[in-house]
Amino acid sequence: MRDASASQTKTATGLHICPECASTLVQPICWEQAGDRGHWRLWRRCPECGWHCDEVHGETAIDAFDEELDLGTRALSEVLKELEHDNMQLFADTLSAALAADLITADDFR
Repeated sequence: MRDASASQTKTATGLHICPECASTLVQPICWEQAGDRGHWRLWRRCPECGWHCDEVHGETAIDAFDEELDLGTRALSEVLKELEHDNMQLFADTLSAALAADLITADDFR
């Protein structure tokens, strides 16, 4: 009997996915227009396993890769904003506690 879950497994594809380790963090290193319009030579690298390649891709694949990069940029930006907020909150709480405990004096601002 065949395993139904194995036949239903969908393999993710796209230029953002490493063919060696399946990481979704593949990054463009360099690109240039290749030959006829709509084709680009793209150098890519996986930061997790070190895989790299340069291949020519059509505009549809490049546009999909660009969308994935935009999604990743937005996700990183959101995480950065959260970290900045948390760090500023910690700083404000620490300063407030130090002021309340009278641990800060005029000499601290020389």
